Amino acid sequence: MVIYWIMFAVPAVLALLEPPGDRRAAMPAQVRVPYAFLWALVALALVTIIGLRWETGGDWGNYDRMVQSALWTDNRFGLLGDPGFHAVTRLAAQSAYGMLVVTMISGVVVTAGLIRFCLAQPRPWLCLAVAVPYFVVVMGMGYIRQGMAVSLLLMALIAVQQGSVTRFIGWVLAAALFHSTALIFLPLALFMARVHPFARLMLLLGAAAVLGTAATGERTGLLLTNYVDQEMTSSGALVRLAMTALPGAILLYWRGRFGLTSSERWIWMMLSLGGIAALVLVLVFPTSTAIDRVGLYLLPLQLFVYARLPDALAGNDRTARVLATAIVALYAAAFYVWLNYAVNVEYWLPYRFFLFEDGVCLEC
Repeated sequence: MVIYWIMFAVPAVLALLEPPGDRRAAMPAQVRVPYAFLWALVALALVTIIGLRWETGGDWGNYDRMVQSALWTDNRFGLLGDPGFHAVTRLAAQSAYGMLVVTMISGVVVTAGLIRFCLAQPRPWLCLAVAVPYFVVVMGMGYIRQGMAVSLLLMALIAVQQGSVTRFIGWVLAAALFHSTALIFLPLALFMARVHPFARLMLLLGAAAVLGTAATGERTGLLLTNYVDQEMTSSGALVRLAMTALPGAILLYWRGRFGLTSSERWIWMMLSLGGIAALVLVLVFPTSTAIDRVGLYLLPLQLFVYARLPDALAGNDRTARVLATAIVALYAAAFYVWLNYAVNVEYWLPYRFFLFEDGVCLEC
């Protein structure tokens, strides 16, 4: 458990010492990286912790079985067959290091996307502190495919700041290589073009329906069996979705104070509405696992809003520091509750590091 608290404590302490951010988000091409060496060390530490873990994380067993069966299972090369992930599992199956190939590639993708996104925010250390408990530890070390997909979507959201529709679409398609449901982000490109608001909404709804059906089509039977027929309930889904809905509500209410461009405002407002809708749905329907998994794609909302909240709402540096402290305290409390009381936390505890494991058989 100590390793997880160190992962959180480093950015949390630096977030409390962080100077006020620019009220405008720094454009990625203009990002200055203070303490570049420290950021490099943090990135290396995250890659190592995520990539060299051993039998640690909620879905480790499932992915290990995928790797073991990859050599005699036909690869699917269509976009909806997650070709990027299948290529990774096949590479892992052909390597003597097996699952470590999967976790290491996952660690690099998650860390690269997250660090790049953090550095594009006014308060990068606060952004990273918010990300550690759930984005990094739970998703990045549990839901490997979606972890990589959402991390690539962070790059797509940076493209929104740059105003590049082409890059946005490119990164969404890259994310879909690892989890095809990432295609639900594709219709958001409509909000980066000059389209009448009503036509934009109709196009969004139509495209979302088509892409959502296509992205899950080949897995619909399995999803219905596992998530609906059995009425699976994801432990802690209500709390996690509430923690996404809260920054969504904050952004919707104070959207004028965040200094966003028209495209940014539309896209983040849609994600905010999605976060609130997911919370409502999980209260109404018992099949919360499906909603919880979709909610993973809304996690960037927490990072984006809280990295900007202190400077957006505070009238002075002292108030901004109080808000930053409150955000850190909120996530410290949530992390404490998860580490001590979550139903499935035993899959993460104790943290096991490959180099410290005796008698590990990589080819077994």
